[in-house]
Amino acid sequence: LNAFLYRTGEQSKKFMLVLASNQPEQFDWAINDRMDEIVHFTLPGLEERERLVRHYFDFFLLQPSLTKSHRIRLAENINYAVKCAEIAKRTTGLSGREISKIAVGWQVRRSRFRHNFNCIRLFL
Repeated sequence: LNAFLYRTGEQSKKFMLVLASNQPEQFDWAINDRMDEIVHFTLPGLEERERLVRHYFDFFLLQPSLTKSHRIRLAENINYAVKCAEIAKRTTGLSGREISKIAVGWQVRRSRFRHNFNCIRLFL
C-alpha cells in the first residue's frame, strides 16, 4: 500500500491505474481518494448471462474438443438455445467471473469423465 501511495501522489501523463472490484468499499480511503473517476458496472442481466453461458460453453468445452477423439456431442433431444436460456435464468445475481467458474467446473468434469461423459449432465 505504501509503494502504491508513493507512486500515485501526483498527477502523471505516463501512468494510469485501473482498478476493478466487486467490493470497492473495501479499498482503503487513501486509494479511493486517488481515483479521479469511478465507473459502476452492474451485474449482467438475463440476456448478457445467456451470452456468457454460450461463450464459456464454447470456450471451455467445444473449442478444446475439436479433435475427433475429444469431440463433444449434445444429445439430439437437447435444444442448445433453450438450455443456455435455462442456465442463464438460474444464474441471477452472478457476475461474469462467477459464470466462467461454473463453466470451468464443466470442463473439469468433462476431463475427468472423458470416456463416460454425457453432456446433458452439465445442464443439471
